[in-house]
Amino acid sequence: MNTRSKKALAAAGATLAVAAGAGGALAAGGKSTRGPARHPGPVAIASYLGLTPAQLRQQLRSGKTLAQIAVAQGKTVAGLENAIYADVQTHLDRAVANGTLTKVQEQTLLARLKSRLDDLVNHAFPKVADRPHRARLAAPVSAYLGLTPAQLRMELRAGKSLAQIATEHGKTAAGLKAAILAKVKARLDKAVATRRLTAAQETALLDRLSAHLDELLNRSRR
Repeated sequence: MNTRSKKALAAAGATLAVAAGAGGALAAGGKSTRGPARHPGPVAIASYLGLTPAQLRQQLRSGKTLAQIAVAQGKTVAGLENAIYADVQTHLDRAVANGTLTKVQEQTLLARLKSRLDDLVNHAFPKVADRPHRARLAAPVSAYLGLTPAQLRMELRAGKSLAQIATEHGKTAAGLKAAILAKVKARLDKAVATRRLTAAQETALLDRLSAHLDELLNRSRR
């Protein structure tokens, strides 16, 4: 296989990743990932469902599956799968037409996609507040504990929980929880101020995060 064909196959693989990861990308709040021909896969999904990408992202963040959203929007799961498949096939057809992908390679990729579609549309992505981003939480956690991020990582790798680390450094788990909530609230306040989030949505996210923080603080890597 020549270099051009390898690049084409990698690009086609990226297209499949767009379809398979579209829900995840939207749920995480990221921008639409673009595959070959610069066509955003997540937009095709949102279009079929009669939603904007932002509306779809909000529903995915609540823990719904693409299949559940489709039914709620008066669509069918089969129709959704067909829309995803057709969108990917369009990309691959273009690659075959310009000679950067063979028909056999296209059929292999489409078969792989078809085998994964049921799992894709029925997969519930974790609620955003159920999985606080570690990188964003590292700064307030380290600051409250009086540690550098590297020192904090070292203690976590030793099997300690955040609550244990806090106690050993003369802090409290309650104080650490408050520091994390304050940091997250500050970020959500900005989202409310720019109207990307309502005050009610902010409250719901903070309540959900607060309910799961005890588990987070007491979890160890052992």
